[in-house]
Amino acid sequence: MKLWLPRQTGFCHGVKAAVDKALSLTGNAYCLGEIVHNESVVKALAERGIVTVHSVSEVPDGATMLIRAHGEPPETYAEAKRRNITVVDATCPSVKAIQQKAAKYHAEGYLIVLVGNAYHPEIKGINGWCDGKAIVTDGMSPVTLPACEKALVMFQTTFDTRFFEKSLQNICSDHVKTLEIFNTICYTTTVRQNYARMLSAKCDLCIVVGDKNSSNTKRLFDVASANTRAVWSDGTLGKIDLTETRNVCIISGASTPTELIKGVFERMIEETKDTAVETAVSDETVEIAPEAVTSEDDRVMDKDEALLAKAVSEMKEGHRYKLGQRVKCRVVLVSDDGVYVSIPSSKKEGFIPNEELAMDGNYEAVKRDLNSESVLECAVISLDKGITLSKKSIDERYKDDELVEGIKAGNEFECVMNRVGKECLTGKLGSYTVIVHASQIKIGYVKNLETYVGKKLRLVVTSPDKVDDAKHVIFASQKSILLAEKKAKEDEFWNNIEVDEIVEGKVLRFAPFGAFVDVRGFDCLAHTSDLAWFHVNNPADVLEIGKTYEFVVLALDREKNRVSLGYKQLQPQPWDLAAEKFPVGARVTGKVARILPFGAFIELDKHIDGLLHVSNVSWEWLDDINKALKIGDEIEVEVLEFDAEHKRITLSRKSLLEKPANLGHNDNRDE
Repeated sequence: MKLWLPRQTGFCHGVKAAVDKALSLTGNAYCLGEIVHNESVVKALAERGIVTVHSVSEVPDGATMLIRAHGEPPETYAEAKRRNITVVDATCPSVKAIQQKAAKYHAEGYLIVLVGNAYHPEIKGINGWCDGKAIVTDGMSPVTLPACEKALVMFQTTFDTRFFEKSLQNICSDHVKTLEIFNTICYTTTVRQNYARMLSAKCDLCIVVGDKNSSNTKRLFDVASANTRAVWSDGTLGKIDLTETRNVCIISGASTPTELIKGVFERMIEETKDTAVETAVSDETVEIAPEAVTSEDDRVMDKDEALLAKAVSEMKEGHRYKLGQRVKCRVVLVSDDGVYVSIPSSKKEGFIPNEELAMDGNYEAVKRDLNSESVLECAVISLDKGITLSKKSIDERYKDDELVEGIKAGNEFECVMNRVGKECLTGKLGSYTVIVHASQIKIGYVKNLETYVGKKLRLVVTSPDKVDDAKHVIFASQKSILLAEKKAKEDEFWNNIEVDEIVEGKVLRFAPFGAFVDVRGFDCLAHTSDLAWFHVNNPADVLEIGKTYEFVVLALDREKNRVSLGYKQLQPQPWDLAAEKFPVGARVTGKVARILPFGAFIELDKHIDGLLHVSNVSWEWLDDINKALKIGDEIEVEVLEFDAEHKRITLSRKSLLEKPANLGHNDNRDE
């Protein structure tokens, strides 16, 4: 991988001057608006006690107020003077020059036209210097100037240089006698946008370091995005996918501290420790009018270049190497103890001990094949006393390359996923990168790919062309294995089950209409009507989740993948048992379950009721059965009739009572 850096990084001179002034403040100090659009800088000032406010009205009388690099309209200065507020003016010199030009030309009767973001504080401030009467256009939309003698066009300092000509074409000045145009786009903006354009054109990935609220950094992102894949960084790498990335450039906004850029650079080296990284500072130059460059620009650039150059130099001199990092090296000397090698882009030599030369321990055989032209691939295993390398660890790492031919033929393999990419997981198999798309991880939708990082997947390729030997990439699928196993399992199930077969099943879950049962790994349904010989409102009244029962297969429908089970069919019918338990003439005890005008139903057993007619309750005439019985009473009765076909039992309590001697024939209707 090659890592490209522009020559100009860090704060521009205007931002640096503003930050330096802010850092010099002490005591009761306030900053009107965020000093720069960079969260880390704003946080650093807050930690020093400098309060950020958004209106002069929030600043106490007599306090100190810093005006940031974006500048302010004259009304701000007037109110500060009226309230004895000490003003520390950190307006960028470039912006100050535009303000002064706007005020001068407005006073001379010019119509002022500002090209930029109407809501940006810089444009708001400049407009204030011409009494708020400027015409503001974004440069992308056509605008027609009103009839006037003369007009002046100026630009926001961070305007996108790509659209300079287009913005002028969009200004219709047919009714203006004299039109003057000043290109007030900042030198730093121009240089950085041009560097962004040049570097992104030659890279697979552009990392834009800065705050997303920064106007100039947004422009850099847009410029880079037009050429290549661009990502934001706030000073950390985050989860940037570096798979198959060969050239990377790092660019930054004018409000981004050099320390953040240096941090991203160092983390890139750390992140790619398994890849040989070459760093380069772009030698390409940007053509800028000489008068646009100030001595302050030069000083700021020199300082920031020196800081970044030092970081690059440190990395190149050996500090860039990390344990486990993969490097290519050339044999210098074969000694008794091992092999000395030279490492590209390093002034230091590396050493491979004998024990780190061969996987099988036969280091002599490896040495015999080496000469001064031999190039070895090794891993860094120690930095304590020089750079100690291991050829064996790389060989072990790449031994899985032998599996690739079998993988092309359809062999299953395993791979640990170590990174989340864009809608995919990636892992390593030898020298190959294994990519598993989110849709190929399992049967169904994967909500969170992060849960699979560090996990081993069983994989297969669906066709040989899913292996790209040139790029060393394997596009694999676990879902294909799971689908094949599911189908084989289903075929096994359907080929070995029949109607009326008695099977064991584990109750999985309940539904209002029945219970789902696992039979040989297949979900089957036992409907409530087939759970018991009596009415079932809730399957839980008959079965327990997690318990295993015997069921009979009632119906099979392979087309719809449905299996119907019965549980009650394997249970004795209550009325079959009742015939033995309650024969005619038997005396039994039961509980009054419910009372109706014509008699009472007596519960003799679970789900077995008998009818005690009102005429069989007592020898005496009853006009209301409730006078003799109430629900819940336990009474002894005699079975008079048992009708199994119609599931009826007729009971009598009267027959167990002694008939009163004085009972006349007409006193009992049954006599």
